[in-house]
Amino acid sequence: MVMTLKIDVGVASLSKYKEEVCGDTVEIVKTEQSTTIVFSDGLGSGIKASILSILTTKIASGLLKRNVSLEQVFETIADTLPTCKVRNLAYSTLSILRLYPDGRCHLIEYDNPSLLWIRKKKPLSIKRKKRQIAGKETMEAQFFIEPGDLLVMISDGVINAGVGGLFRLGLGYEGVINSVLDWAIEYDDSQPVAERVTDVVDACYLGRPGDDSTSIIITARNPRTAILLTGPPANPKHDQDLVSKFLEYKNVRRIICGGATGNLVAREMGREIKTNLKYEDPSVPPTATIKGIDLVTEGILTLNKCLTKLKNIDQDKKTEPLFDGATLLCQSLMKADRIIFLVGTAVNPAHEEFMNSLQLLTRMEVIKRLQTLLTEMDKEVVIEKY
Repeated sequence: MVMTLKIDVGVASLSKYKEEVCGDTVEIVKTEQSTTIVFSDGLGSGIKASILSILTTKIASGLLKRNVSLEQVFETIADTLPTCKVRNLAYSTLSILRLYPDGRCHLIEYDNPSLLWIRKKKPLSIKRKKRQIAGKETMEAQFFIEPGDLLVMISDGVINAGVGGLFRLGLGYEGVINSVLDWAIEYDDSQPVAERVTDVVDACYLGRPGDDSTSIIITARNPRTAILLTGPPANPKHDQDLVSKFLEYKNVRRIICGGATGNLVAREMGREIKTNLKYEDPSVPPTATIKGIDLVTEGILTLNKCLTKLKNIDQDKKTEPLFDGATLLCQSLMKADRIIFLVGTAVNPAHEEFMNSLQLLTRMEVIKRLQTLLTEMDKEVVIEKY
């Protein structure tokens, strides 16, 4: 199936006050055909609730990976997890949302708060129908989303945040919607919005959450493409063709890596290249600017440094933000869903001894490793050599 819609998912959770683990669990199953989100809230809180919700989501995600239908998955879960005889409640809730690249959505909900659908800052109604699956009354819906739509899945700890305190009846659906809209304007991605929603929930509980609370923010958008040009072509006669290829793409982020490559593009475009003399990081060469190009960096050193940063992306998130060429390149690649590398294969003998002395990967070697790493991050990567 051709990728026409990108599904971006952010998840954030809070544990009940004085509990070490959260009783809510989320599993995301991605294939070429769809993205499926499995969400379960275990009965109670703490370790027991966590085990129940993990069991529920693991069974469901395992079946989904084998292309079992949503109905069969739900039936298996319903047969596997009994009902608490004392409280007459299911041992865990379950919501399964499957989204397709063409915008189709299939939703089944059991005992969780209803999924919210927001378009152009306004909530939309979802036509649900009751359905009995393995003796359990579920709600099912099928609908279509568009680029820019937001979907919100939450546990009841979010809805009830602040009950009897800041809010007589809790944060409620309206409070959740307002919180999402406040932060969705500021951020391009779903994860920080999900985190901000749980910040609001924590504040409503005055820092002592009365229940496990989870927010799942799903954003539908058009895929983002970045095109990266690095290295002059092997044959200088192809300079103009390569630059034309680089510039012909529309609605993309254009990146140049390499001093010679930057000079080549500036010359063919008839524009000036201006080098930034400030070193944001002493180990990374400074960036440059060309009108019409989003990012211009040095080549081999910056690419190698970028590869290292991508490998340690989780640790780097915890440090102070940097604005050197490698960090900016890393951020550009992370934001893209599709990355096209246009790689010139001209060899500069003067660089070989320099690279060997610093134990740097060659241009082609580092690009191939970047391809592997980015593909593992669920990005589409294309390499074209010249």
